[in-house]
Order: sequence, then structure tokens, then C-alpha cells
Amino acid sequence: MELQLSDVTDLVITAVNRLAFQFEDKGVALQSDISHSLTSVLADEDRIGQVLLNLVGNALQYTPSGGRVQIEATQFDDEIRIAVIDDGMGIPAEHLEHLFTRFYRIDKSRSRVGGGSGIGLTIAKYLVEAHGGRIRAESPGPELGSTFTISLPIAM
Repeated sequence: MELQLSDVTDLVITAVNRLAFQFEDKGVALQSDISHSLTSVLADEDRIGQVLLNLVGNALQYTPSGGRVQIEATQFDDEIRIAVIDDGMGIPAEHLEHLFTRFYRIDKSRSRVGGGSGIGLTIAKYLVEAHGGRIRAESPGPELGSTFTISLPIAM
């Protein structure tokens, strides 16, 4: 990894810009709410960008037309939290603890074309943890959306 002082705002904006057309084509609103004056993080921008693209891309995939995806970036004490929040299909509680397991897929009947290979979240977890951070998933249940949050330590 090539760690450098990185502006979280720039990382989020880059992910939003890269996926804006896909959101527009599907008819899903993509919004960002970035706290002003966020402290920089020490990160490999390409790798954290990859994580953000994975999370935002997943949110798009599992949010129907007319839905909404929000990216929020805030600072809490010694870390920056970036949350990708959608109002899509949600995740049953029994699946939450397994989401970051290699090759795990909630809907086993979906083809790889429609549902991916089941390694994107595993890679995201590995990359976030390699930065000294954490990743977690939350959902109130089916059809109630989900939130994926990465926490990265601020650069000292």
C-alpha cells in the first residue's frame, strides 16, 4: 500500500462522481453529506477508493429505482466514519454477521452475473483493516435498507 495524507472529502467525491451516471440511469438518488473540516487520514487512496466504490456500487445494486443512497462522512474523536446508507432491500438479521465472509451471498440462488462473486465485502474488510480501521453492516431488516460504515483512524 502507498499510504499518504488523504482528504476524505476528495475520496467520497471521487466515488460519487465515478458512479453518478449509473445512479442516474437506474433512477436512484445519490447524495453526500460530508462534515466540514474533517481531519485527514493516512490512506492508500486507490484502496480506500476501491472500498467506497464497492460499498456505493452494492447500495446501487440493491436499491430499487426511486430509492436513495446517502454517503455521510463525520469525525468522532480519533477516527473518521464514512457511512453508505440506502433505503433498498435491507438485510435479514441472520445474515449480518456473515456478510464479510469470503464467498458468502445472502441469496444463493442468484447467478454470479446478478449477485457478484461474494468477495467484494471480504476484500473491503481486509483493506479497511489494513489501514487500522473497521467496517460494519447494519440493517433493521428486509425492505428497510442498510448501512455500511467504515471507520479510519485520523492521521496524527
